[in-house]
Amino acid sequence: MTAHILLLGREEVNFNYFQSALSSSGYSFQFLFIDEARAHPTLLNAAALIVLDTIPYREKEFGRFSFLQHREVDRSIPVLALVKETPPRLRYRLVDLGVDDYLTVPFDRLDAQVRVKNLLRQKEPPPREEPGLLHPISPVSALRQLDDINQKLHRILFDLPRPAFLETLLEALQRLCKSHYTLLFEVEDSDTLRLMGSQPTHFAESGGTMATNGIPPLQKAVRLKEPTVLNRISPDNPLVTHVKALLNVNVRAVIIYPVLLQERCRYVLCVLKSDQEQFTDFHFLLVQNFSHFIVHSFYLAHLRRAVKKSKDNPIWQFYFEFLDQVINQLNFGIMVVSDDHKIRYINENCAKLLNVDPAEALYQPLSQLMSEDNVKMILAASQEGIREADRAELTLEAPDGQKTLIGFTVQPYADKMNQESGLIVSLKDITYTKEVQEEMRRVDRLASLGVMASGIAHEIRNPLAGIKAMAQTFEEELGPDDPRSEYVQRIIRLVNRLDDLLRTLFSYAKPPKPNRRPGHIEIVLREVISLVRQKFKEQNIQLIQSLHPDLPEVFVDPAQIQQVLVNLLLNSIESIREGGEIKIQIQPIFCQEDGAKVPAPVLALGQNRDYVEVLIQDNGCGISEENLKHIFNPFFTTKTFGTGLGLSIVYQIVKENEGIIHFESEVDRGTACYLYLPANEG
Repeated sequence: MTAHILLLGREEVNFNYFQSALSSSGYSFQFLFIDEARAHPTLLNAAALIVLDTIPYREKEFGRFSFLQHREVDRSIPVLALVKETPPRLRYRLVDLGVDDYLTVPFDRLDAQVRVKNLLRQKEPPPREEPGLLHPISPVSALRQLDDINQKLHRILFDLPRPAFLETLLEALQRLCKSHYTLLFEVEDSDTLRLMGSQPTHFAESGGTMATNGIPPLQKAVRLKEPTVLNRISPDNPLVTHVKALLNVNVRAVIIYPVLLQERCRYVLCVLKSDQEQFTDFHFLLVQNFSHFIVHSFYLAHLRRAVKKSKDNPIWQFYFEFLDQVINQLNFGIMVVSDDHKIRYINENCAKLLNVDPAEALYQPLSQLMSEDNVKMILAASQEGIREADRAELTLEAPDGQKTLIGFTVQPYADKMNQESGLIVSLKDITYTKEVQEEMRRVDRLASLGVMASGIAHEIRNPLAGIKAMAQTFEEELGPDDPRSEYVQRIIRLVNRLDDLLRTLFSYAKPPKPNRRPGHIEIVLREVISLVRQKFKEQNIQLIQSLHPDLPEVFVDPAQIQQVLVNLLLNSIESIREGGEIKIQIQPIFCQEDGAKVPAPVLALGQNRDYVEVLIQDNGCGISEENLKHIFNPFFTTKTFGTGLGLSIVYQIVKENEGIIHFESEVDRGTACYLYLPANEG
């Protein structure tokens, strides 16, 4: 019967050379677009061989071949892939996706014919098993599984971890020998074995050791390096007793095989049955061959370490360490992300921003380091090509709930040596920068409003003086009993009120230059409290003071700072319902010595100097986040009385005294005002 070969790919022309190489073999061919393969399972089932053309596809498109691994068709149908010669990792990815063999392009005609014949021979049904055979595993099936293990063994040299391979090895040995338990012990010394791998795997997870004393088969393996096969073991056998104590399993038959490395028994392989079925010579030969696999896996792992060590010569190591130090000393984070969104490199600053350990973050998916929304923003930025001037922003949230605003840029990354690509992502903490920018905008806005307010006040004050003069003239002409005199007096009172408002506006627009001199802030505070003490009693508010015992002098205008503190305390009193409390805490901030943590406005000054921090904290009604942005704006107020110029004037006075003022508040929780006054440097 003619073998039918199904060709899967993007374009039929790529199969011309392959078909011509097999033209004399009498095979029939049919082409099918790979995107249509899922919709035609009958065509897949009818094929004797599937040939997959991967040449037109990039590596990141290999995911479309995953249906071969999870296909709902006859898994005995072999799959041959046509693959590029470089990079070598492509062929290993195809094996993981369910491909049985591959041909690197260009290929030899004879090579193609031999590979196709071998794969079609695997398709042949196994010989019927005659009753009475000692082993139920067909030779074709066993050899196929051994070939699969051999391919995985070769991958240890590149990317397959040895523990994962050993787990696969023990699972295959358990299946081929039809055993109930497969155990791999490491020889700690001649008297002790430590369990390092098992099938089922939960035995190895629990760990445990076994003593060889009093167990002849184990002593024979460790000391004499000879294997043992036991069938129909007595329940009183010491081996049965020890295995029962270690793993709580019954043993009826066992193969114990020593694994030798450099002529020494380093590991002991145990295959156990708990029923009445016996081990055969075929099972023993399987265990013997699997022990060779274990030895080869250790050799390949050692070879990989040796190759890596030989590459790390002093020159390369010097350049790597030098560049690593440079990148780790940058004041922004850098990470390299592969096409499959895994971390290839991350510097210390980036790991700190993401709150992870640099070593543990390597090769982890990006989605494990940040939220899904942030990952989408980074990937979108890589496609849109955001420039440095248009730095995108995202928010990182620490485990304690603290949020950090991050600016980031994304650049394409290409590794020409290994033919790999990805993204270079740079991250920068811009939380303080944003606050500083907001502070500078506020300064510019208030300065503009001050100039405008000064001009308006001048224009209003002259006609207002004329109105008051004419009103006073009318008052003099009218008799005291004239009812119109009351209207004239109202006009004069309203004019006086407007005049007071204009004077306040002048204080905001052009505050008097401060008479700065060294002084003690605690003396100023004492005078302020004496002025507002009655207010505390009327509102039944408790005042709590905490002053540092060794406060430096401040270099400010005492009278102006007294005005500031009175205004701030009155605001706190007005925000508190009866029975609240106000805390006043004063402490030094030595920026040069301990790098004290102060709000962003302190950093905005760009001066590395010392301050005295005055904290006024209340448990009043608080200020909403939206209103907090406008509290220093002129005429902004949430009260039913007042002009809204109080905090504007406070801001101007503090600024003229080279200080900083900063508010933090939460609705129904209270407000904290941080006032930073420059310490006397004389």
